[in-house]
Amino acid sequence: MPETHNRYAVNDSGQAGRARRGDERRVARSDDTEIVPAVDRRRKRLDIDGLIVPRLQVNINAARFALQSIDVLAVAGIIALSAWHHYIGANDQAVLAPAAAAIMGAGIFVSLMKFAHAYRFKPTETPGMHLRTVFVAALAALGVWLAAALILRPASFQPDSLARSGLYAVGALMILHALYAVRLKRLHLTGRLAPTVVMLGATESAQRIIEENAKTKELNIVAIFDERLARAPIDIHGVPVVGKIGDLLQWEGLPYVNRIVVTLPSAAAARKKDFVEKVRLLPNRIAYVSDAFENLDHVKQRLSEIAEISLKDVTGNPKSGRHTALKRLSDIILASAALTILAMPMAILALIIRIDSPGPVLFRQPRHGFNNRIFDVLKFRTMRSDRCDLKAERQTEADDPRITRIGRLIRKTSIDELPQLINVIKGEMSLVGPRPHAVGMKTAGRDSMELVEEYAHRHKMKPGMTGWAQINGSRGPLRNGYDVQRRVQLDIEYIERANIIWDIIIMARTIPVLLGDRGTVR
Repeated sequence: MPETHNRYAVNDSGQAGRARRGDERRVARSDDTEIVPAVDRRRKRLDIDGLIVPRLQVNINAARFALQSIDVLAVAGIIALSAWHHYIGANDQAVLAPAAAAIMGAGIFVSLMKFAHAYRFKPTETPGMHLRTVFVAALAALGVWLAAALILRPASFQPDSLARSGLYAVGALMILHALYAVRLKRLHLTGRLAPTVVMLGATESAQRIIEENAKTKELNIVAIFDERLARAPIDIHGVPVVGKIGDLLQWEGLPYVNRIVVTLPSAAAARKKDFVEKVRLLPNRIAYVSDAFENLDHVKQRLSEIAEISLKDVTGNPKSGRHTALKRLSDIILASAALTILAMPMAILALIIRIDSPGPVLFRQPRHGFNNRIFDVLKFRTMRSDRCDLKAERQTEADDPRITRIGRLIRKTSIDELPQLINVIKGEMSLVGPRPHAVGMKTAGRDSMELVEEYAHRHKMKPGMTGWAQINGSRGPLRNGYDVQRRVQLDIEYIERANIIWDIIIMARTIPVLLGDRGTVR
């Protein structure tokens, strides 16, 4: 566990846990005269509000992909520049030869780095250990690269130039990975890099995972919940058993949990099914321990392998690190460019809003984001400040008297949504995704989330400024249960099929849809 979670940590040998159990079973004597007091059986359970969950988290798979990409660009750039410098005036291949060397070099260097697991960044690995791995892998890559050049031996072959370029690449990788290792180690220590996990069931499977995690620290296991709380221990190797599933569902830290693991054995099939039914509608990833894991005599795999092989997902697999990193990168680049281009028009519009009616220029409304996390969405204010509806208890109507004169105009083209570009840059939203709904939004007098069972599944991804539902006619107010069901269906369809190309298509279709949609009330 990270240092910020030491209250739940155990030593690698599990001796602390065994000693504690021994104290609870009997009064031990250290010699013939001294009696070691027993542990107080009246020790209270940790209150659920005392659990520490990191709020600012980093996707480790996306981070790995991003660092690999940086290495590719760095190695290719250094080799290209160095080789180009040495090839000038040497022959007529001053552009083609450096380019070919850079492409082949970057591919070989990063491939061997991956083969040597130089991008795992394990929590137990020190920066020194990591740099030794990088150095060996980079030298091996240099040897393979030079050997390939000798075998291919193109007409422009200059061994001295290639050797220098390769050594520069090795040096660059060492510097970059020194920075990576220090930064990621800090993230591990603060609990922001390891997936945050809670377990359902104080079982032997839970104990095995916790014991193995004490050695690898690849998961941030913060708590266990069990319906038979009276029979459950106070903790399992330092991980507290804090309450029942009902307590989990009411816990304010639940939106920051990456995975809920059901650890009941196959013999308890009815209880396992009941556990899954109680949590399956949450947006959090849910998995249960497979029989193959339960039958293992000794757990030897890394926790990452246990997560991939011995846990079966109930609610679908997450997107790859590559998809997550590319989506975030495109969000930052496109949103920043849009804000730069639209800064002056947005400033003029803000001045007009201020003149048109008293009140703030921006309207902030709490809405549900990824995993039901609540954030304040930003919009240009289009309603009178004394009649703004923070909970969306009354959805917008035609000729709505709450809307200002300028608000009526900018709503027709959804210009009021432009400040959400700031939400995108902050990481609370994406350019494409399910539209965020207001916390407590009502449809036909009822909470919208009560009308559709799978409603929370639309929060498995960051909300977007536009989305698949919006370009397929599900825009504006939701009048009845059918409207809510259709939007949720379209949102889940997007989440299951999402990719970068589809995002580009949705963004390209958004403006024509907005301009051509005259009938939707906004």
